[in-house]
Amino acid sequence: MVATAFNCPSCGGTLSLRAPGASQSIACEHCGSVLDAQDPKHRLLNKYKARLKHEPYIPLGKRGNIKGDDFEAIGFMRRKVRYYGVDYEWSEYLLYNPYKGFRWLLEYNGHWTFLSPVPNPPDQPKRQGKR
Repeated sequence: MVATAFNCPSCGGTLSLRAPGASQSIACEHCGSVLDAQDPKHRLLNKYKARLKHEPYIPLGKRGNIKGDDFEAIGFMRRKVRYYGVDYEWSEYLLYNPYKGFRWLLEYNGHWTFLSPVPNPPDQPKRQGKR
């Protein structure tokens, strides 16, 4: 897979689709528009009302080596959960290597976790009806 570049239909900013065929959507860093990565015309799906509150520590498009494999940061999101009235927030980076596939790199309060998919996930047990 080779990255493809095109202009945002909303603002004209340059965008690079890092994993064509595998990406579902792409967000414009210039105007906040979310575009359909599967549509050849990259139609607008949504538009953010405000810019990102959290700038990623790792810029999108940055490449690095983790455990001997090269990956590129192709996605970023900020997550939050409330547990017993306390909000916990963390950052998630989607990493991509055309030979190794996708991985996640999570950051919480300066602590980093590298996640890879389980090669042979167990079968989900069938749920039984309520008793």
